[in-house]
Amino acid sequence: MTETALLAETEQQLGSVLASNIRDLRRERKLSLDRLAKLTGLAKGTVVALEQGKANPSIGVLCRLAAAFSLSVADLLNNIPENAPDCPIERTNPKTLWASPKGSRAQLHASTSGRTMFELWSWTLMPGEVFQADAHSPDTRELISVTQGNLKIIVGAESIILKAGESARLVTDQAHAYAADDDQPVFFTIAVLEQGGQR
Repeated sequence: MTETALLAETEQQLGSVLASNIRDLRRERKLSLDRLAKLTGLAKGTVVALEQGKANPSIGVLCRLAAAFSLSVADLLNNIPENAPDCPIERTNPKTLWASPKGSRAQLHASTSGRTMFELWSWTLMPGEVFQADAHSPDTRELISVTQGNLKIIVGAESIILKAGESARLVTDQAHAYAADDDQPVFFTIAVLEQGGQR
């Protein structure tokens, strides 16, 4: 199986789990489609398509859904735990939540459960590729560290270029973007702290 076919199969599996979880959570919390759309800031048609497994959500849409349910993105894409684990250590499995035909990818490695989302991501952006991200919940913070290449970060009207070994703090409650800034791939990690609840 080719990498492209494997990514498509993984995407389909995640879409199926997501659709089931959205439907179950919405019914469990007695939310109408209209109310969930309002909580997420998404169009009702988008919510319907996601619940039916007919849409491919962006990372930003996943974050909006998770925040509306006071869950982490990892919770939204897994079997949602009913109780906190008894053990102080819990192994997590990375999930590729975005990939491009050129080889760029975003992997969610670990996330806390519950209302406040604290997530650890690793990213690869190939030369010439840009990832456009929607606004997160108010006052969402990100910590970014570049391990290889040059990363251009745009938040609103401001931008910065980070080189390997450099880091930055961001407030990403507005549209933002990450881009490979030269002819080499860029590798970086992101820690995201997003408060759950209503927008």
